[in-house]
Amino acid sequence: MNIAELEQKYNFKYPETYKQLAEDNMLNWGESGPHWFETTFPELKKNPPLLLFAYDIEIWNDQQFVEASIDEMSDEEDYRNIHHEYRFVPFAKNGSGDLYAFQFDLQHNGEVPLTFIPHDDEEAEVVAKNFQDFIFRQLLEAITEIDEDSMFYEDEEEDLKQNLFNQLRTHESYLTPRQIEILNEIYHRDIFEYTYKVPNGSSFEAEGLVTFDEVEKILNIEIGFDQLNKKFNYTESWIS
Repeated sequence: MNIAELEQKYNFKYPETYKQLAEDNMLNWGESGPHWFETTFPELKKNPPLLLFAYDIEIWNDQQFVEASIDEMSDEEDYRNIHHEYRFVPFAKNGSGDLYAFQFDLQHNGEVPLTFIPHDDEEAEVVAKNFQDFIFRQLLEAITEIDEDSMFYEDEEEDLKQNLFNQLRTHESYLTPRQIEILNEIYHRDIFEYTYKVPNGSSFEAEGLVTFDEVEKILNIEIGFDQLNKKFNYTESWIS
């Protein structure tokens, strides 16, 4: 099933940015398999597809995954018991099975917000007002902690930076000039160590190009809107 067929079947319209990415083959991470990292990844990182170097996200290129996920979420027997008023169209997942989805019931003035749906919690979170801002947020958050678990990690900082600038080059046409300017400035920084605190009061050490606190400030200024980071129980009505 292609994008047009999926839109017709479920009566929605993908944002133009997403359609352009699909047309540009930017959703394609290559054929998955046990040797993907050794054989496919070295070629992909020269011209990175969508969010290749983001943190723990897998973009779906096959619309059959989207179709299956929509059907599962609307099934009365689905364990998530999602309230009927929500219109989620997933497009990616992370390693834990949490989903990233367009939330069409929140669509306003042509903008379709993006929502994070955890696999083991009834509380979802709105993370961006449109797909462009979602890409920007993912690129920023990926560089708060740079370690051996980071996809773009390299032994030499120069090589790591090359991965980031390659990604910025292939993503520029889907971002605003201001977003490109911010990412470009941060990518030119040296990696530094810093301490951050989590809500329970614990402190942790990290290495990155930007701190969690700075990212939060940037996001509030650059992509802020009234629903940003709003959490809600998806088993209940939004207005309850």
